[in-house]
Amino acid sequence: MNLFLAMIVFCGLDVYFLKDSPDLLVRMIPEHGVEQLTLKYSFSGDMWGSMVVQKQGQFFDAKIRTPLDARIVGLYVVYDDGKVDDKEGQLYLYELSIYPRMLMPFSVADLEVVIAQADKKIASKTHVDEAITLLGYVDGILSVLPVVPDSPGETRKNMLQEEVNRLKVLVGR
Repeated sequence: MNLFLAMIVFCGLDVYFLKDSPDLLVRMIPEHGVEQLTLKYSFSGDMWGSMVVQKQGQFFDAKIRTPLDARIVGLYVVYDDGKVDDKEGQLYLYELSIYPRMLMPFSVADLEVVIAQADKKIASKTHVDEAITLLGYVDGILSVLPVVPDSPGETRKNMLQEEVNRLKVLVGR
């Protein structure tokens, strides 16, 4: 168990709200020794910002100005040697709310589970109203889900959107 916790602490990326601010602190602990990296981030769609981040102590810390209407933030890291840390093609995704403060990690796989739940409710003709609510939620997330243009993530997002649209037609939405 301690080894598992050590793996979580010593690699990857974490996101926090800055104290008394809507802005985000992104803390990265690189998997391999580098002194500089580039953080790529998006609050919706395929519009990406980037910043070069220098190592400070054992961490790389970046402060990102957060739009007040942001709902999702997607992140990934590019190291100087070209290696990309994008959670194996899935991006680091967080659903966020500025007021009240909420920052919750999620994945595209989580959205697939929600769609499957809605599909099951529609197919069984039970709790269809819940299915409609689930589809509305996923549809809203997909409309702002950051993706890297021309990536497998973009293809996967489009496939999920098609499935949501198909299910919405089945329930007359």
